[in-house]
Amino acid sequence: MQTNPTTVRLELLIDNKAVPTNHYFEVRDPGKRSSLVAMVANGNAAHADQAVRAAHRAYLSWRDIPVARRIELILDAAQAVEAEASALAETLVREQGMLLADTRRDVANGVETLREIAAIAEDFLKPEQHEDGESLIQIHKAPRGVVAAIVPWNAPMGLTMAKVAPALVSGNTIVVKPSPFAPLAVSRALELIARFLPDGVVNVVHGDGEIGPALTRHPLVRKISFTGGIETGKAVMAAAAESVKNIGLELGGNDPAIVLDDAAPEEIVPHLIKRIFVRSGQVCYAVKRIYVPQSMYGAFFDTLCEAVDRLQVGYGLDPRATLAPVNNHNQFRHIRGLVDSARRDGAQVLELGGRLAPETWDEGYYLRPAVIGKVAPDAPVVVGEQFGPIIPVVPYGSEDEALRMANGTEHGLGSSIWTRDVDRGQALARRIEAGLTFINSHARTKLGDRHIPFGGVKQSGIGRVRTRIGLAEYIEHHTVSLDKRTLGANHKKEDHHATQSR
Repeated sequence: MQTNPTTVRLELLIDNKAVPTNHYFEVRDPGKRSSLVAMVANGNAAHADQAVRAAHRAYLSWRDIPVARRIELILDAAQAVEAEASALAETLVREQGMLLADTRRDVANGVETLREIAAIAEDFLKPEQHEDGESLIQIHKAPRGVVAAIVPWNAPMGLTMAKVAPALVSGNTIVVKPSPFAPLAVSRALELIARFLPDGVVNVVHGDGEIGPALTRHPLVRKISFTGGIETGKAVMAAAAESVKNIGLELGGNDPAIVLDDAAPEEIVPHLIKRIFVRSGQVCYAVKRIYVPQSMYGAFFDTLCEAVDRLQVGYGLDPRATLAPVNNHNQFRHIRGLVDSARRDGAQVLELGGRLAPETWDEGYYLRPAVIGKVAPDAPVVVGEQFGPIIPVVPYGSEDEALRMANGTEHGLGSSIWTRDVDRGQALARRIEAGLTFINSHARTKLGDRHIPFGGVKQSGIGRVRTRIGLAEYIEHHTVSLDKRTLGANHKKEDHHATQSR
């Protein structure tokens, strides 16, 4: 597959072979809809079955390869992906629409994830052993089998490698279904990885709504890892129940940021801006609603609007752009609908920021960022996941009220508290219903990548990714218990027969 700016033809990858189909779908540039980026093979249920069976055949031998050798192969593959990082990042801009700086981070995150998981795998996968005078117990960490990984378009490299790395290093094989909105870069990376591995260990099947159910219901798939929306996640969970498969679900968030009354707006707004509008707000744990004390609401709102108005919306490869288009028509329509609904309901809606090359905007999914004030706490733009460049700001009278509103949705992925009083922030953090709570930030650090198990509570998902906790999602604990008293008796008999023979 080429990664230069020409229309490419992307096939399925099954058993390390490119598999064409009779039907192809288009991938167009979200910032230049007239630009056809790729024609992608549209697989069907038969292709999904073929990929799963190839993965199962490969699993029977891949699971027996020593962990150290699997790690070595994965690290070699990570180096090959890193060598193409620049081309992969530019491909992502053209298929996904994000800023080049964001796609570069996504590619780097994918490579780093492969390396981070490889670094902890050998120690983690060692058997545990417990012994007393009567028993010897060994707890082995065995692979599950074939993993079906269904990944979204918003951060395909990082999210895919967060599934691929733990699956492969622990001895599983994998079938990946990329999003039809961003299949190119991640498929190229998977193709590179597959070259270092036995045939069938990594497989890629593209397609629409037929592929997901074919994978999640397949009897040879033993683990499903899905990242996407709540409703699709429920369907995945229901399908997995038919054959009692292990599942991991990351279903998005509606992350609250609670600003306490001792915070200074001019200090925290620049940090908040980065976490609200990263990838044009199309991040599962971006800040999606802000709760501000009534006493400082006006000052905070004005400071936020001034900062947002300095953003420049343009094409992802335009170095002047600080905000890019959204990815697809459905998301564009959803965001416009939330803005229009808030305006009809009497909220204060300010669409801000500069428009770069406005004469080209009709060609893409461009939106100016919107700050929404004087909005009801239960308005759709507040309680639902926007996944776009919108931020509602809601006043509160007490910390208990802020906490009640923050916890008042079925989402529970990330959250943040902004305060100069660390003890006060930590006390409030422990009361938030979320998988992650940050204090005076809203993003993982290098230390966090190594030590934060990422995932949500309530309808934001099931399970965790990254760290040893995430790696544990891809193994079965197999216990072997030996009665040493029986072993001792056998040894005595053997010793007796040996004495007699002498």
